[in-house]
Amino acid sequence: MDKAPPEIKFKKAVVPLGGVHCASCVARLEKGLGSLPGMARVSVNLSSKTAFLSYDPSLLDAKNISARIVKLGYKALGFSESAAAAEKTAREGLAREEKIFFARFLLGFFLSAFLLLDYAVGFSSYTMMAAAALAWGVAGWNFHSGFLRALKARTADMNSLVSLSSSVTFFYGVYVTLNPPSDYTHYHAQWHEVAILITFINFGRWMEARSKGKAGEAVANLFRIAPKFARRLAGGREETVPVADIVPGDLVVLRPGEQVPVDGEVRSGVSAVDESLLTGEAVPADKGAGSKVYAGTVNKTGSLEFEAVGVGDDTVLMKIVKAVEESQAEKGSVQHLVDRISAWFVPAVFLAAVVSAGLWLHYSGPVMAVNIFTAVLVVACPCAMGLAVPMAVAAGFGRAAEAGILIRDPDVLERVSGLDVVIFDKTGTLTEGRLRISSLSPHETGEREFLGLLAAAEERSEHPFAQAVRERAAAEGIKAGGITSFEAFPGKGVKAVADKGEVISGSLKWFGELGIEIPEAPRLEIAASPYSMLLLALDGRFKGYACLADALRPEAADIVRELGAMGIESVLVSGDREAAVAEVAGAVGIKTFHAEVFPDEKRQLVMRYKALGRKTAMVGDGFNDAPALSEADMGMAMHSGTDVAAQASDITLMRSDLRSVITAIRIAKAIKKIINQNLAWAFVYNAALIPMAAGALYPVWGLVIPPYFAGGAMALSSVSVAMNSLRLRRFKFRAM
Repeated sequence: MDKAPPEIKFKKAVVPLGGVHCASCVARLEKGLGSLPGMARVSVNLSSKTAFLSYDPSLLDAKNISARIVKLGYKALGFSESAAAAEKTAREGLAREEKIFFARFLLGFFLSAFLLLDYAVGFSSYTMMAAAALAWGVAGWNFHSGFLRALKARTADMNSLVSLSSSVTFFYGVYVTLNPPSDYTHYHAQWHEVAILITFINFGRWMEARSKGKAGEAVANLFRIAPKFARRLAGGREETVPVADIVPGDLVVLRPGEQVPVDGEVRSGVSAVDESLLTGEAVPADKGAGSKVYAGTVNKTGSLEFEAVGVGDDTVLMKIVKAVEESQAEKGSVQHLVDRISAWFVPAVFLAAVVSAGLWLHYSGPVMAVNIFTAVLVVACPCAMGLAVPMAVAAGFGRAAEAGILIRDPDVLERVSGLDVVIFDKTGTLTEGRLRISSLSPHETGEREFLGLLAAAEERSEHPFAQAVRERAAAEGIKAGGITSFEAFPGKGVKAVADKGEVISGSLKWFGELGIEIPEAPRLEIAASPYSMLLLALDGRFKGYACLADALRPEAADIVRELGAMGIESVLVSGDREAAVAEVAGAVGIKTFHAEVFPDEKRQLVMRYKALGRKTAMVGDGFNDAPALSEADMGMAMHSGTDVAAQASDITLMRSDLRSVITAIRIAKAIKKIINQNLAWAFVYNAALIPMAAGALYPVWGLVIPPYFAGGAMALSSVSVAMNSLRLRRFKFRAM
């Protein structure tokens, strides 16, 4: 028999980049890196100038990838599997770029001012040429070097447009200065045009770099939260070491007022820890032996000694940051469309400039042709189009992360418009999920034996019901018997083989499907009770039931009312019995509810609403919610739930507060609105100004755009998109 091919274990890497300025750069990098053998995924984030890679380490390594980046005309500023290290390098690169563009802007500004003095002073042509050469060659060097790299890679980008336009104007000026026309006595070859053009574009690049830095501040702040040092206990002595030196298994001492340096499990001590960073809960969480502690949270009162479990990128805090960065780099359908347009934009603009200049050379002469060629190349702005989506996503996703909302799929922004139904799971979503057993009703067995069998059945289950059983058993000193096999049936219950036989624990509906007979008296009691139920059977014989109580989230009713005010219908769905579901629905004001629904039936319910033309969101927390979360137009998973639910959702709500549902919907709509505004501005700007720069209005109204005006308009276009996106940093999370 043929052996199955070995499973490929892809490695992930984050690469900060230098020299990336527009959508054409992004397209070139993604295409060039994506063609490498063994490269599984490439996503370049223009806003943070970072590439997120997934590759086969048996075919590729950092050296191969970095070499390809250089060959494409860019710089690999680092190569790391650590999100923290890559983020630090990327931000240093942005800060360095901001300083360089500001210095070149200042140089261009002073040279432009000097050249304009010619109108009052009257400099010689060679003095003017020397000043313009400094502006063109020094202040504009970043554009020329970018053009040379693009030329080497046989492609074109925004640097190509700026370099070509300024170079044509400059060298034409050199030509007419060395060979002055006989009919011009004081012709300065428009030297000030060259300097002002370079100055305006450097100003735009400087403002753009500042905006990119601000857009990434939310993620950078999360990195800064992580503590830098820890108290490690070794050989009975405390030593202060960098957090990077802590490894799993190390014992760490935590004193009052200190930040938790790494994720861990408490070995000794009692304290209260402020976990609002991760959970949003204002009340500190009590910690004792066996409790989990998380990096970045703050110890309030007592001292703790804990064992390091998750360090570096394996801490919950770093996983959140990494998830935000990766989601910012993911591209939705709109971004893919913009990328395809941008790939053809630069060649199309160059063709338009050549054709326009040729026509004006024929009808007017070289001076007008040079001005038209320069203006068309400069006024076209692929930067504005390229920044329209990633800048809004970076600012919006970062702002959402500050509120504990991780938007995992950018395409959800396309689906949030017109949302009119939100389907809520019950347990752990509308209720707190902190179930407790309110009563035990054993049948033909003792209470302790009943609880022991129930504990054995639920020992390996992740369901909130199971946690309630384990807590009750532990409180009464009952240990679960040995289990030889276990099987979970999502939405139904569990089966386990214990010392005394096959134990089945689950819902009334499932017991009916299995043909387990329930005596009339317990059946009537179960039907009349408003509580959630957990039935138990041993070797196919009914052994009783447990009643479980759960408290409603205090904000649940307000959330339903708020959604109603937004024109969104709330629906409740649960695998629980109808009486229990009806009581919760009535308490929070939900009119439509569905009880005793299995996981696939939840998915079918979502599909039914979608088939009716309703835009549907699903909010859940459990394994049994995953199919519905995946099917919904907008799936939102409570972080308190399972990893499976979080992976299936579009949005993860990190805080155990239903108000996050409203906030997630509002900020997703706000990001979508900003993206639409950015794209509209970028396309209208190019559609209006390119024909004007080409001289289309000159024969009728005598209007034509001078090159320096084109440079200013180009800078304004990029800056306006960036500044509009930064409005999301001020998005208000309304209290209810």
